[in-house]
Amino acid sequence: MNHCQAIRLTVVVHKDIAEDVQKVFTDLGVPYFSHELGRYPILKRNHIFLLNLYSSAQLYNLPVVIFQVLTDKKTEDFLFNKIIESADLTIPGHGSIYTEEISVFSPMAENLVYRNPIKTKPMGFTGLTGIFCIIQRGAADTMSHYILENGVAVPTITYGVGRGLRDRLGLLRITIPKEKEIVKLIVHSSDAEHALDFIIEAGKLDLPGKGFIFEYPIKRGLINTKISLDGPKQAASMEQVISALDHLYGNIDWRRQFTNFRKGARKRNYFEGVNIHLNAKEGSVEKILMKLSKLGISGATISQDRLIKFDEENSLFNPARDSANLLIPKKMLNEVISELEALSFFAEETEGIAYTMEIPRAFSYQSKGNQKK
Repeated sequence: MNHCQAIRLTVVVHKDIAEDVQKVFTDLGVPYFSHELGRYPILKRNHIFLLNLYSSAQLYNLPVVIFQVLTDKKTEDFLFNKIIESADLTIPGHGSIYTEEISVFSPMAENLVYRNPIKTKPMGFTGLTGIFCIIQRGAADTMSHYILENGVAVPTITYGVGRGLRDRLGLLRITIPKEKEIVKLIVHSSDAEHALDFIIEAGKLDLPGKGFIFEYPIKRGLINTKISLDGPKQAASMEQVISALDHLYGNIDWRRQFTNFRKGARKRNYFEGVNIHLNAKEGSVEKILMKLSKLGISGATISQDRLIKFDEENSLFNPARDSANLLIPKKMLNEVISELEALSFFAEETEGIAYTMEIPRAFSYQSKGNQKK
């Protein structure tokens, strides 16, 4: 199977700015990019008494568009900077951008990668960690409220339909809803374990069928700092002050001392492995997941996105896509890729693409059993 190393660049922007990002892709001739709708929650203060003596915070959801595009290492900084400039991502509230190192498996792997090796000075910050979590529908708001109140990150939320344990419970499956929420956030690396611990508690991920969570390394990022809809009462808002300090120091290390996540995280039995992100023609992924169950691989949430090429007549892929993320032991990677080939996942009928990334720390209900072995 053809495969290559690539940089996956993710951009999360308010839907009103999405056209600016797409214009960058058009002008630069980016071969393919994915497009997914989501939301990011933000705090909205409700002042109850006169003179603002007391106020409570509720969540307000802003619509976002999530773009992902593949580049090589020589092109990463150039494309990264172009998107920041076009969408004004240095302004709090406009969105986030970050990059990861991944492997791409596809007969057309090289065709998916954008190359334009123009040297530019890198923007953004290092020392970041991504957190990916799948939880029961409705649990994301409770989690998001706490994360925003502590000023740790601005979560991005999308939706999916779960498979796995629920499908093996017979009549009892009614107790585990299909609908899932997929939560992603970027935190300072020193806060990652504490953020993981809270999310496990909030989502009850130590119970069967509640979901799973993992962290993944971020190469570079520029993260949205706007957590509240409240207008500033001073000349500059808190988000603007935070952004200014980030650029003054040249990193976000100074933020670490302010998060309550650093207090008393519980010891967890985490495990490591590989995340395989399957992406294929709409309607294909669920069939593949059912066949993979014979390898003992189960538990995945299917979501939908679009793989876009502006020149649709010459596109190698159907734009309507299904995606799923699988966590597997690292030693099983070659076996799973071979099995995907045997199942014709990469064939023209399915148009499958697999993205893989090593995961240093993950947690699910099953992880307890793995630790005992």
